Amino acid sequence: MADIAAELQNTVLINENIKMVIWNCFEINLMGLNAILLAKRAGRMARGFGVISGELRELSLQLQGSMNRLSNASQDMLAESSHSMTQERRSQMLAQTSELSAENTTYLAETLGRNRKAADEHSERLRIVHQRLSEYIDEAYQACVFGVVIARAARIESAYSGEHSNVLAELSNDFARKVDSIVPRLEELRRISGKMR
Repeated sequence: MADIAAELQNTVLINENIKMVIWNCFEINLMGLNAILLAKRAGRMARGFGVISGELRELSLQLQGSMNRLSNASQDMLAESSHSMTQERRSQMLAQTSELSAENTTYLAETLGRNRKAADEHSERLRIVHQRLSEYIDEAYQACVFGVVIARAARIESAYSGEHSNVLAELSNDFARKVDSIVPRLEELRRISGKMR
């Protein structure tokens, strides 16, 4: 029962981290749109910055997709954990009842057997959900590492953007900070999901 309670607690932590990453992705997307508009205003000199900003927007959408899949897996995990907790309570009640009642031992033994089988099936489904969770976290982490590289490229491009280079440099630094702030969240998700296996 303690394992299931820990699982539920970890699911809450996962959802909190997912919300923060999704919020950062939303901000990156808006910043990317703003950067594209600024790059268009700056003209030919900032064309590269506009392309990189578009890439950062794509990255934010990709990360949001990963986080949505991760959120769905987390909800599946929550449902399976809750069901496992219910099954475990039923099994405990049946075991206590079978100790008190010698008349229905055959029926209770069959029911306990069915409950154990259902618990094993839920454990297998939970294992699969954990596996999906790890895959989605790895997918998001790889996208985020790519985002760090793109944010650095934006810094370089901003230097070649003519008279708008200061504004674009500031924006590229904001990109870098936002993308960098996602990495610890994903590392925390990895740590939490690693405890759940």
